[in-house]
Amino acid sequence: MSKDWALREQGSHDWRMLPVALTMWAASLGSHSAFAWWSEREADALPSDGIGWERLLPGGMACLVLILVVLLAHHLRMRWPGVLAVCIAAACVGSMTTIAADTIAWHDPAMTQARQSSVQSAITATVTAPVVASDQRGYDCQVDVRFSVIVIEGTDRGSVAKARVYADDPYCARMHRGAAYRLAGTLQQARYGRMPLWLLVDGSQPLAQVRDPPLHYALISRMQQEFFMVTEQLPDQGRVLVPGLTMGVLGQDYVGTDSQSMPIHATYANILEDRFRKSGIMHLMAVSGGHFVLLAGLVRRLGRWLLMDRRLTAVMIASMYVLLAAAMFPGDSVTRALIMGMMGAASHAMGRRSQALSALCWTVVGVLVVSPGMSTSYGFALSSAAVLGIVLFAGRLSRVLGHVLPHSLAEMMAMTIAAQLFTLPIQVLMEPELPLLSVPANLLVAPFVGLSTITGLMSLALAWCMPWLAGVFAWVSSWGTLVMERVAMWLGSNEIATLPWKDGVVGAALILLAELGIGALLVLVTRQVKRVRQPEAGLPGMRFGSVWRVRLTLWIEESRRLLSGDSS
Repeated sequence: MSKDWALREQGSHDWRMLPVALTMWAASLGSHSAFAWWSEREADALPSDGIGWERLLPGGMACLVLILVVLLAHHLRMRWPGVLAVCIAAACVGSMTTIAADTIAWHDPAMTQARQSSVQSAITATVTAPVVASDQRGYDCQVDVRFSVIVIEGTDRGSVAKARVYADDPYCARMHRGAAYRLAGTLQQARYGRMPLWLLVDGSQPLAQVRDPPLHYALISRMQQEFFMVTEQLPDQGRVLVPGLTMGVLGQDYVGTDSQSMPIHATYANILEDRFRKSGIMHLMAVSGGHFVLLAGLVRRLGRWLLMDRRLTAVMIASMYVLLAAAMFPGDSVTRALIMGMMGAASHAMGRRSQALSALCWTVVGVLVVSPGMSTSYGFALSSAAVLGIVLFAGRLSRVLGHVLPHSLAEMMAMTIAAQLFTLPIQVLMEPELPLLSVPANLLVAPFVGLSTITGLMSLALAWCMPWLAGVFAWVSSWGTLVMERVAMWLGSNEIATLPWKDGVVGAALILLAELGIGALLVLVTRQVKRVRQPEAGLPGMRFGSVWRVRLTLWIEESRRLLSGDSS
């Protein structure tokens, strides 16, 4: 007699929202692609977010989502009418919000002006991110802004377009996050990146501040500046890696410090960044959920030690999350981690265990409804895919690897492998190569990541008030990053560190097929081993087999007795 499907529901394995989140993501991508195709026919120009994703990607994602929905529904024995109805509703919502956002961006006065030609434009804009080093030649720095006013033919027109401003040295130190400026430059469509517009400012253009930054932005900027001044006392590897591990921006990319110290050697910094990428540990240089997990763990331990009420502990955790997100460099992975962290804090306040998979799915759905452009973000996709892999497979892989490896080593390896299961196809879309040594690289640096991150955050928090103590914590953090640098230089320089791969959607599909094939093979082998190890028919209980730890202990004990001559 079959049980009712509702009775089988288990919060820790709640997969019901996963097909919905995947469907909405695919619908948003497909709508972006359809709108871009329509806009090309209408105006022979891309409107938009400069998605840079190939035309086949949304269709391929849609097919993949359909397959996943079918497999999930079959595995979980879901009711088909309900699953299809909710997925269709999610697809409609995702498509409508995406088309609405692209339509608004398409008709924005700044976008209309940029589509006509690269013209000199005067704009008023608010800085939305810290100033960093420029990623193109001819300019010293870049900063992301949001337009509020653009002057067209002598008339002020309202605008909400987002743009990236490229400027020279005189402007770099004068622009601050949260402040509004009136500036002029060449407005044009972006050639790459997610920002739809570029504003190229040369040294002859005026720059006037029309609004001071809010107090909290001013305090955060001051704290970040003092932190970078503290890290300038470190060796080059520490100056590069400690800010990257702590705040998500490498030391050579930061612009705005008033220190007159020697600049970081550009060749060394470029080589180090390339070696981190090839060794598969570049994710350490971006703020992710690991920062939030470490901070939440410390607050929970403090709450248990002080016997605090769980609701007060949850408020402290949520407050720490907000402060941490504000102090970090803005990024899509930070947004994902903050939202999921706030859900976890709410669950803790209610006395319930947080459900990572359900929280991830609801985060994806909410973010794509509010900001449809996030569906084209590689950072958001990588962060979400890594969490999905860890939630679904880290525990299972850890139990399997625990039969042949120590528990701590099995957990670290399982975490790395699980995270890469879903991130590898996205990495291939970004760069057509596979990091073959990422697992050993992550295992070697894993014991030092937590300590370096915590000491780096403590240095950031104390830099504005106690620079000497912040310097001590930064020095401790640099010892951990030194290990990471050595591992990256060693493994990243190996000829087998990376494997060239087919690029684009075809390469991503090949990775998925390879992973599915390997997974199917492992399942078949596991079932065969279980069949061989089953007890004889009619005998009660399960077959007992010693693990390698027991055999090694017995061997050492017998060897000791043999050498000592003890026959007892």
